[in-house]
Amino acid sequence: MLYFDFVHPYLMYMIVVGVTIFMIRSIFLKTEFINKHKKIIWAIVTILLIWTQFARYAGIFFDNGAEWSIWIFNFKIHAFSFRSHLPFYMCRISVVVLLYYMVTKDKRVESFLFYWGALGLAGVIYPNGDFTNSVNLTETFYLDHMLLTVTPFFLVVYQKYVPTFKDVLIISTLMFGILVAFIFINQILDTDYFYLENQSIFAVLFGRQPKVLFALVHSIVAMGFFSAYYMLFRNKEFKG
Repeated sequence: MLYFDFVHPYLMYMIVVGVTIFMIRSIFLKTEFINKHKKIIWAIVTILLIWTQFARYAGIFFDNGAEWSIWIFNFKIHAFSFRSHLPFYMCRISVVVLLYYMVTKDKRVESFLFYWGALGLAGVIYPNGDFTNSVNLTETFYLDHMLLTVTPFFLVVYQKYVPTFKDVLIISTLMFGILVAFIFINQILDTDYFYLENQSIFAVLFGRQPKVLFALVHSIVAMGFFSAYYMLFRNKEFKG
């Protein structure tokens, strides 16, 4: 994986924000071009998603921070750890669902991608916690979050997805249920899936709070974000 050693990480951040804005703008203004090349764009995005998944999880086996390792034919192979390497994070789950959608075009997951997938925007504007952490991010993080960010706009314009407030409630409730469940799962596995211990920007603003409170506030804020997307795109028809 590339770690952008050849570009200053803060410059890389600005490039990612700029590219994301350009892609969103293009979805609405370059409809003729996108419709003409939709199959090619679909294939490219699918390949990128497959690659980011492979790069992220294959890279685990060569991670010097792994808990233990073995030597095979002079290669030091690190162990996959259930305590840290499973994709139990909002954006990672969303990316897996997006890849599934790209392959199957299963319309049943469109509401999930429109709402929960849109949380990828948080990774673009506030990359993985403290902004200084951007120096540790790789291209897999940026690609995944950019694609998640533009997915809701692509869905309403080109897939004719129609958002409903019922889905806002369903996705928000699902989020709260998953977060509460992982309070106990994290205790059993000694993990921090969904950042329930770290609490990211919430901890920066309010200090580390009880996990249940964090889960509740996180879900309420997310529901507000989902509601804004719903209000923005309800009863709208786009030429695409």
